[in-house]
Amino acid sequence: MKKLMRLRILSVLVAIVSSYGTNVSAAEWTTIFNGKDIKGWEKKGGEADYRVEDGCIVGTTKPKTPNTFLCPPKKYGNFELIFEVKCDPALNSGVQIRSISSTDEFPAGLSEADVMKAKGKTDGKSLIGPQVEIAANGNAAGVWFEGVGGWLLAPKKEIANKSYKKEGWNIYRVLAKGEHIRVWINGTKISDGNDTRTHFATGRLGFQVHGVGNKTEPLSVRWKKIRIREFQ
Repeated sequence: MKKLMRLRILSVLVAIVSSYGTNVSAAEWTTIFNGKDIKGWEKKGGEADYRVEDGCIVGTTKPKTPNTFLCPPKKYGNFELIFEVKCDPALNSGVQIRSISSTDEFPAGLSEADVMKAKGKTDGKSLIGPQVEIAANGNAAGVWFEGVGGWLLAPKKEIANKSYKKEGWNIYRVLAKGEHIRVWINGTKISDGNDTRTHFATGRLGFQVHGVGNKTEPLSVRWKKIRIREFQ
């Protein structure tokens, strides 16, 4: 029985290593959020409220303001990101990866049509780039081109709805290496594909509170245990 159990554990470990790639294990984990404050973080876009409460970053909506992003100071390229998130089911949220806020940062491969759409957002005040969706509507773990529009990795609603906890905490894992982006929720892989559209190789993370138009009822999203490790 013990031998059978050891074999089962070994098979699970082999599967995990295979799914995340061989280069990931060589990096060291860094805690992005210390659970106490967001000193050095930068707010971009709208005027949603961010505070630290019970070891969590809490983002809360405000009416008549656009999407808001809270950004840690460092830029990231190839990485594995893990965080836990709990979002009001009536609120759409997300986490930006490799995102930019200036026309000087446009990559050479970005199409002319996307450049034209992006220019209105890249005034230093907001973010554009890939966004890993946090939502109770089946879009969770899809990857959206924030600020420009269109899915970079389309949602898989049937899988997402089975994996995403609408009323509880969700563990997200995001693995980005080159064009290849993979997203897991609570251990289930939802997205796995190449971002062949943005050509963004590095950029900011941004923890989003989505705009709610004229709605005055405050809605909140919470993040905790945010960790990242970089690799070549």
